[in-house]
Amino acid sequence: MSAARAARGKYHIWTVGCQMNQADSQRVAGILDGLGWEETDAMDAANLVVLNTCSVREQPERRAHGQLSLLGHAKRRREDLLVAMMGCMIGNSRQLDELKRKYPVVDLFFKVEQADILPRFLEERWTPIAGEGCVDFADLGAPRTIGISERLPVLPMPLPPISPAFAPEDIPTTRFDADPASASPLSAGRGAGGEEPRTSGPMAVNFRPGARELHYPTARRPGVTVRQPTAWLPVILGCNKVCSYCIVPSRRGRERSRPVDELLTEARTLVAAGAKELTLLGQTVEAYGLDLPDPGDQDSQNGQPGCKADLADLMALLSAIDGLARIRFMTSYPRHMTDKMIRQMAALPKVCEHVNIPVQHGDDGMLQRMRRGYTLAEYRALIERLRAWWPGVSLSTDVIVGFCGETEEEFQHTLDLLEEIRFDVVHVAAYSPRPGTLAYKWQDDVPLDVKKERLHRVEQAQERIARAINETYLGRDEEVLIEARQVTNGEHQWRGRNRTNKLVFCPAERPTSSDDGARVGPGDLALVRIEKTTPWSLQGRLITRYDMRPALSAALTGIPE
Repeated sequence: MSAARAARGKYHIWTVGCQMNQADSQRVAGILDGLGWEETDAMDAANLVVLNTCSVREQPERRAHGQLSLLGHAKRRREDLLVAMMGCMIGNSRQLDELKRKYPVVDLFFKVEQADILPRFLEERWTPIAGEGCVDFADLGAPRTIGISERLPVLPMPLPPISPAFAPEDIPTTRFDADPASASPLSAGRGAGGEEPRTSGPMAVNFRPGARELHYPTARRPGVTVRQPTAWLPVILGCNKVCSYCIVPSRRGRERSRPVDELLTEARTLVAAGAKELTLLGQTVEAYGLDLPDPGDQDSQNGQPGCKADLADLMALLSAIDGLARIRFMTSYPRHMTDKMIRQMAALPKVCEHVNIPVQHGDDGMLQRMRRGYTLAEYRALIERLRAWWPGVSLSTDVIVGFCGETEEEFQHTLDLLEEIRFDVVHVAAYSPRPGTLAYKWQDDVPLDVKKERLHRVEQAQERIARAINETYLGRDEEVLIEARQVTNGEHQWRGRNRTNKLVFCPAERPTSSDDGARVGPGDLALVRIEKTTPWSLQGRLITRYDMRPALSAALTGIPE
């Protein structure tokens, strides 16, 4: 049965973790939209549930295990439910085997680089019955309890080649892999239409984590729309830093920059679908381009010297896209942010004045234990250059408390650093050991109650700092990209962000000022006069909506050296 004839169902993507996970979910949603599937906010109403997991901290992993348990119960009651799992919990072969053994409820394990497998997976597992899509166990000769309590032998089934529209020829490692010890396959027999038998045991896509040929799925079909005026654009995958506490390199592989042409094509597609703001993503986003060919290399297609673009060069090219109003980027790594990048980005009108640049700790000894690769003197010097060359830039950072061996004096150095630099936002987390990291072998010797107390002290200090910073916005007119309408305590509000990434709220009624008074909606740029502030947001009244500034060719010239 071809995928084109299969009845479609509803899908729900459950996402935890970082912005890269959110981007991966956006990409999977685009693929499913292109297949004709319909998104639902209710997991109970979904025929396909995709769990996008995170292993960076312990709590998101616990939440994923809880969801898997609930889905196991749901699958006992429902015959039309498929479950897929992706994200950082999908580790190496040993970890994958353990997941398949523990959770036979999962029909497919995959990483985002293999998300193009979804059309083939759904074609194999999804069959229409009486005009409604569901997994037709009866027609395929399998018990209704399949995938829950049955343990039948696996029937070998060669997988036909995946359509080139979804899997380019340069992915030789992509394949289905059924585990005889954990699979719950369909019994032998043919379907109602006489098609070949299908297996229903857990499927997994295997790949080499460090391989350069890993492909990030880019196929987007006509009719795919973005769900809000902001969208994610991953530009570099993986990470080479191997910080002692971090699981990301082992789960997402080494750094791999996506080609410029591919990124420009995808960005235009997102903008055409309704995105007004793109956030360029990478675990260390300024590393973009470092692994691309050197300028002296000969281009194999035209024999001309290659062009090695860095992140700022990519931003300049993206700025020329008509309809794109704003460009953001995260997450930064101190040693990769060059002076050239700072000056170039500050000169591009579409690049927003906000930098997320994790420091992680305020003590040099702790940074060395964390294997962060820079000193606080280097970090301070970078902050000084950012503020000097990029007027009005806002700064956010990440901090870990309670890392192995952290003393009270070392923790106090973190508080001192926050008071000194005065970040706009601080994301703070208590350290939790992650299997597979270097620090997992060390003694986790800071008691949990001490970790919680230190985390609370960081939150208190940052609340006071953020309150003072946000009060400076009182009376100012801020350019706000309206993202959504919400109702709070019975009051309708527009929610958006200004250029420095502050959350801004304003009443959703028609403005009464002497300006044009045009109504606004998601995707519009508006001026909001700030009348109230908190440590977490700005509130004001709508002054006017105005047309989005056109793409300025001047933005691509006159950039300071």
